[in-house]
Amino acid sequence: MEQAKYKSFLLKFAYWAAIILIAALFIKYLLGPLTPFLIALAIALPMQALARKITQKLKINKKFLTVLLVILCYVLIAGLLVLAVFGVVSFVADWAAKLPEMFTDTIQPWATEVVNDALNKLERYNPELRATVEEALPGVMSTFSGAVMNFSVTVLGWISAIGAGLPNFFLATVICIIASIFFALDYDGISKAVLGVLPDKAQTIIRTAKRALGVIVGKYLKSYMIILLMTFAQIAVGLLIIGVDNALVIALLVAVFDILPIVGSGLVLAPWAVIKLLQGQIGTGIGLAVLWAVVIIVRQYAEPKIVGKQVGLHPLATLLCLWVGLKLAGGIGMFALPIGLLIIMELKAEGLIFNKGNEIQGGA
Repeated sequence: MEQAKYKSFLLKFAYWAAIILIAALFIKYLLGPLTPFLIALAIALPMQALARKITQKLKINKKFLTVLLVILCYVLIAGLLVLAVFGVVSFVADWAAKLPEMFTDTIQPWATEVVNDALNKLERYNPELRATVEEALPGVMSTFSGAVMNFSVTVLGWISAIGAGLPNFFLATVICIIASIFFALDYDGISKAVLGVLPDKAQTIIRTAKRALGVIVGKYLKSYMIILLMTFAQIAVGLLIIGVDNALVIALLVAVFDILPIVGSGLVLAPWAVIKLLQGQIGTGIGLAVLWAVVIIVRQYAEPKIVGKQVGLHPLATLLCLWVGLKLAGGIGMFALPIGLLIIMELKAEGLIFNKGNEIQGGA
């Protein structure tokens, strides 16, 4: 009995390890090059479905309407991205450029005042130690000042690097738009052409995977909407306690940033906390830093549980997929690996893969 259980455990472990390995290899080597086309397909599917419903009720040319809907969708996405990126880059660049001046005008005088006060108190107890500290202070301040200057230059360098990568981004965007239009205009024809050259079992697998993908994406959207609302509530309460003006609006914007892959709430809260500390608003700065830490801790704990509960994965498996996906392919991998794993699980549950006697056989 024990040997049978041990054998069953090893088989299950090997099965899941194989699934994760296949998904990881796909994400590492194929997801990047295929991303523009996958995004194009993801946008084209709902647009062509919407165009079909509209043309059933209104006498409008379906192809024209489909292209129009696709273009409008991209214009909306581009507008939101441009506003978000421009706002963040402008804020960071302005902050980095002003940091040296802020150090000279605000931090250094404040630090000098604090140090002089400390030295005066120190002289009462140990005059010799005061002399030693005074000799070391210019070197310490010079080192700190140099670090601030270097950090400012580094941040501006990051922004320049982002600018250098824009041509590739724009090229990928153009490919994505063109592919979306082709997918939307002739989705039925493309589907028939692709499925027509595949065996019957492969066609069944693709149709099942497509159906599962729609269900899984819906559950994902629901789970991340819950996370968005949870983060908004945390930040709103924190900002209201700290006493920040327009707390609800700021909380909503930060929550949206937090839900984006890689970006996170730290892109806003961390620089904000540092600026407040440098301006001498210690209470506000510490409050923002604590709020950022709370948001990170709660998000890291709650995300696997919420996503796992919605999509049907164990929280540990969800956490593993999120982490491995992030390491393999960044923010896209965080979504692609769990979704791919769930699709494979659905195909396995339907008896279409990883079952004896279910090998794909010919017959288109």
